[in-house]
Amino acid sequence: MTASRSNVYTINFGPHHPATHGILQLKLTMFGEAVVACEPITGYLHRGVEKIIKGKRFISIIPYIDRLDYLAPVIQEHAYVTAIEKLLNASVPERAVFIRTIFDELTRVSSHIMSIGSMTFDLGCLSLFLYGIEEREKIMAIFEEVTGARMHLAYYTPGGVVNDLSESALAKIRKFIDGIGFYLDAVEKLALNNRIFIARTSGIGKILAEEAVVEGISGVNLRASGGTKDVRTSVPYGSYELLNFSPVVLRGGDCYARFHLRFLEIKQSMELISSCLALLPSGNYCDTDCAMRLAANGLPRNSIVYSSTETPRGEFGVHMVVGSDPHTVHSMRFKSPSAAHVQFLRKLLVCARIADITAILGSMDFIMGCCDK
Repeated sequence: MTASRSNVYTINFGPHHPATHGILQLKLTMFGEAVVACEPITGYLHRGVEKIIKGKRFISIIPYIDRLDYLAPVIQEHAYVTAIEKLLNASVPERAVFIRTIFDELTRVSSHIMSIGSMTFDLGCLSLFLYGIEEREKIMAIFEEVTGARMHLAYYTPGGVVNDLSESALAKIRKFIDGIGFYLDAVEKLALNNRIFIARTSGIGKILAEEAVVEGISGVNLRASGGTKDVRTSVPYGSYELLNFSPVVLRGGDCYARFHLRFLEIKQSMELISSCLALLPSGNYCDTDCAMRLAANGLPRNSIVYSSTETPRGEFGVHMVVGSDPHTVHSMRFKSPSAAHVQFLRKLLVCARIADITAILGSMDFIMGCCDK
């Protein structure tokens, strides 16, 4: 794109624009309605978790993990407690393994519902946001009954989970699965088959699979472009290896494909949860010996471990270093899918029209708590 100097101007999109879904500033260089350059500016959230947890005891860190990607807290907990279990060479009771997978997938559904609702709301459809909040509230009620919390659960612990699933909670999960059909039908009618939504998203913000891999894009944003990597199957954890499923992959690479894939993953998560409920064994939900060993002896000195899980936004990784003190973290770094996705906006928004920015941002589904880690 060629542009004369006199026709180029700069605008600031955010950091408090509703479509940024968090505190993000985009410094946009414009030529008419088209973006010539984009500089994403983060750091307004001041989360600083990597610094805060340095020197803290391992169990006390779990609530901080929740507050990174605050729409996928327990999936991040899963990565962290798995890292500890690797260093302890600890086994997790089979019932706890299935419970973790059930909660992971309920969290994935809850997050995708919020993504679908907020993106369609940004593009002028309020109904799906309201329908989604109603469905998400049912998931929150399940979480609250089991853990006492609605968002930041601090539910996973080294060796298993804090509380067992009661028959009442299991009944609520089955009822949720049976009743989500109305919401899914509404998404198809009001968005996927809506000519206005299709016009606003099809062919917009295209990402090539090769480009996504080079830029560190993962999760839905990768698989909507034809990439196949999913940590649940590439490096299996939880009970995913027993569920015999394949990640859903689309090849459009545009805003519509990313939106559509989240819809399809909600359906797949329902199937995975149903399979877990059918296979859920009886028995212990936590290996207390693991927690006792951690409290008494800590982790091996001068050890390093990496563990990752598949959040609704992609691969979330925990890289932990234990130093000379076996009871505290020497240092920890998080691999944040959202951070890579936000930085990719430097390329993705170039040549986009200003009216398309909202659709592109919504389709990327990043969380700023995970960026300002």
